Amino acid sequence: MIDQLLKMADGPLKEFLANSNVDAGPGDASAIEEVLGSLLQKKAQSGDLSAVKEMFSGADTPADSPAIQGLSGDFASGLMEKLGLNSQQAMSLAAAALPMLMNFFNQRVNDAPQDNNDIMNSVAKALQGGPGAGGADILGSLLGGGGKGGMDLGGLMNMGKGLFK
Repeated sequence: MIDQLLKMADGPLKEFLANSNVDAGPGDASAIEEVLGSLLQKKAQSGDLSAVKEMFSGADTPADSPAIQGLSGDFASGLMEKLGLNSQQAMSLAAAALPMLMNFFNQRVNDAPQDNNDIMNSVAKALQGGPGAGGADILGSLLGGGGKGGMDLGGLMNMGKGLFK
């Protein structure tokens, strides 16, 4: 489910990369989403939900927040491996991309009709594989579907792509 949520940020992430000092290729946004998704999934499965809860809290996430600091090293390592960046490039990209992504989702949570805590807890449960984690409801809520879960995920993704063009 986290990969589907991260796809919502595809357009803004591509724009961010185009305006950054990183020589980004066409697949780099997807690689960044994949690295972050994998990292968040691993942390959630090990019981560390701090980054996930920060990302879907609805509150602004400053670049020096503990959640970002806790992700930066592993995120940069993943970027080095996936994108072939050197350490300095990867740390620079991580320092800029993580707050942008966190705040992108915080804004989506604020714009959703559901309570911020309900969304945050649903995402955390879904990443841990817990019961009552309605992925379609979360996606529907974040994409403006009212959290009813009545749309198939493909329809939600197509609607999401249209939001960020």
